[in-house]
Amino acid sequence: MKRRLVKQGLRALTITVPSDWIKKNNLNAGDEVDVQEIDNSLSVTSEKKHASKDIIVDVSGLLPRLADRFMARAYQKGYDKIILKCDDPEIMFAVKNKIPELMGFEILDVNKDKIEIQVISSDLNLDFETLLRRAFLILMDMGETCEKAWKENDTKALKGIFFQDFDVNKFTYFCLRELNKNQKRINFGKTILYYLIENLEDLGDEFKKLGAILAETKFDKEIYEVIAKMNELLRISYEFFYTPKKDKAVKAFILYQQVKKEIESLYGNKNQQLTTALVCLDLSIRIIYHITTMRLDTLKELSGD
Repeated sequence: MKRRLVKQGLRALTITVPSDWIKKNNLNAGDEVDVQEIDNSLSVTSEKKHASKDIIVDVSGLLPRLADRFMARAYQKGYDKIILKCDDPEIMFAVKNKIPELMGFEILDVNKDKIEIQVISSDLNLDFETLLRRAFLILMDMGETCEKAWKENDTKALKGIFFQDFDVNKFTYFCLRELNKNQKRINFGKTILYYLIENLEDLGDEFKKLGAILAETKFDKEIYEVIAKMNELLRISYEFFYTPKKDKAVKAFILYQQVKKEIESLYGNKNQQLTTALVCLDLSIRIIYHITTMRLDTLKELSGD
């Protein structure tokens, strides 16, 4: 819809807001709204509580893993109350195990053929930017653990990466939920940011797999060097994400190409376990490199300003 700007006073310009939006948010004259500037757009949001977003689904016949993924997606999409109907104990068990990863969600009622999950607080005192950065830092620590613990034959630390992935899931799931439920102030496309956060969650899965493989595999210097370079690529990409600079983008591209060639040269020369580790590393560097490419549009040197 279009609105005409109306001059008010010496410098101010005003616009009207749609009456349907006012009714939907139960607003009256004198109420406050939050106005955020996002690139060339303005976002107007209401502080008032919205109606609960509920869903009732029969997950009978799904695999436990698919029920697990359904819970994650329903949470990310912003549902506040989820009622699942199912008479399969394995599916019920998978759903119960997923709840701790969904920040703010608790099981309110459960019986043999139904489980009810609900947000216990719709206004968690958590900061989107802080949790996103925290997810980045945990991922870098996971990568460094793969590198250092493997060299030191610290199998306990390598197996412990499994639990770090749990935290990555919690933080990325919450960030995705926030993007779906609220208009966040971001300095590049919301869709791109959503995709990037999804990639971070995938990167945690790859690091978890890598740690488990390395814990059962004899140290290999060539693979170790690939892991070290992957970690350097992740560090550069992390720095670029928060402080985009042309030299970091170039450095990340050159390093990515180098590591990619090294991985390709090692395929066929390693045993089955190390080859599986190479697959994880190959997927990981592709994800990490995307962190840089998805931020290229924010480079001031490319803006022409």
